[in-house]
Amino acid sequence: MKSFKWDKKYLYWGVTAFCVVVTSILFFWLLNSMRGIRDVIGLLISVLSPVIYGFLIAYLLNKVLNFFERRVFSRLSSRLFKDPVKARKAARIFSILVTLLLFLGLIAALLATVLPELYNSVVKIVSNSEGYLKSAMDWLERTLDGYALEGVAVKWLNTIYEKTVQWLETNVLPQITTLITNITGGVISVVGTLIDIGIGIIISVYVMYNKETFCAQAKKLTYSLFPAKAANAIVTEMDFIDDAFGNYITGTIIDSTIVGLVNYIFMMITGMPYAILVSIIVGVTNLIPMFGPFIGAIPSALLILLENPTQCLIFIIFTLVLQQIDGQILKPRIHASRTGLSGFWIMFAILFFGGLFGLLGMVVGVPLTTVLYSLLSRLNTRILRHKGLPTDTESYRNLASIDPESRELCYKPSEQPKETEEEAEKEKAEKTEEAGEAKTPEPPENTPQDGEEKPGK
Repeated sequence: MKSFKWDKKYLYWGVTAFCVVVTSILFFWLLNSMRGIRDVIGLLISVLSPVIYGFLIAYLLNKVLNFFERRVFSRLSSRLFKDPVKARKAARIFSILVTLLLFLGLIAALLATVLPELYNSVVKIVSNSEGYLKSAMDWLERTLDGYALEGVAVKWLNTIYEKTVQWLETNVLPQITTLITNITGGVISVVGTLIDIGIGIIISVYVMYNKETFCAQAKKLTYSLFPAKAANAIVTEMDFIDDAFGNYITGTIIDSTIVGLVNYIFMMITGMPYAILVSIIVGVTNLIPMFGPFIGAIPSALLILLENPTQCLIFIIFTLVLQQIDGQILKPRIHASRTGLSGFWIMFAILFFGGLFGLLGMVVGVPLTTVLYSLLSRLNTRILRHKGLPTDTESYRNLASIDPESRELCYKPSEQPKETEEEAEKEKAEKTEEAGEAKTPEPPENTPQDGEEKPGK
């Protein structure tokens, strides 16, 4: 009877099969429990929303805090206190107070400006709705006078007006109780959000005052969990993320503020209606890359169209010119460097993160994608250098294969990169020149030159 011989490969196969089965079970369990996981994550975010608001506010105000602390209050506090520790604490406290006062004052000014303007605009639109319809009908009659389309256009407007009145009477009025309930729920939700933001402002004071301690604790945890080399890489990448993200957000806010102010000045000079409301809409939506100007321009143009179609046309032309100046001149100067993303990736970032996180995702999607793109690009470069392969993209254009031994890049014969074609042309020209020089006969040594006599004469 043969004795059983143990082989380690059977153990490896068994462990591998077990891991595959467990992983498959976990994967299908996650798919079936996706809604529950999403609910748990939503609950955690809802509970921790004041803390999230606090860290977000502190992060947004950090550059303003640093400006006041380094440029203004550090010198002032050093004169008031001889102890360096007390001077630093006093500078930090004064800087936090001034930064928060500016932040709250800006929010109060915006609310005091937007809310009355919004209320007046809504009341004006509702009260003048019949006048707008009459003006549109008169304008159509004057424009289409004598044409066959006049009766069709007027009939179309009358139909729209009758349908609107019928919809208000049959759908909106009977459901006014439900509407009031929804409005009440919305008001309660807004009040809850405002309370969370208020608590977040208080938390942001603690975060800004102890920001060095929080950073030190994060680094301490990182070096305790990872090896020194990996921890160094993580700290370096986090510094890069902070710089890229912070600079982009700050530059975008400055750019949107300038665009909103320029829009307001132009509308005031030309006497357009709803100047404050439209300028705030244009400035806020300009925070969203690519689609933001269109999102803000469409409702703004409709508001102006209700008052004056000619001014609406002027506003559309001005918006197109302003966005060209902003995209080609203003933004590149405000942002020290471009995002480095192509139009496809910018659109992908806006759609993907906008679908996940709404308006906030559309705002932060581009800088977040820029950071991820840069990290993956540097990781790819590092791996290629480790393998001894070229890191530039052009070297892989129309690539056929790479020799595994010599690492030589082999291209398709008719589709070589431009640099390779130029080198081939240059090499061919050099060989031709060398061949021509080799074929040129040299005169014999005894051959007389011009003006010399032949030997022997």
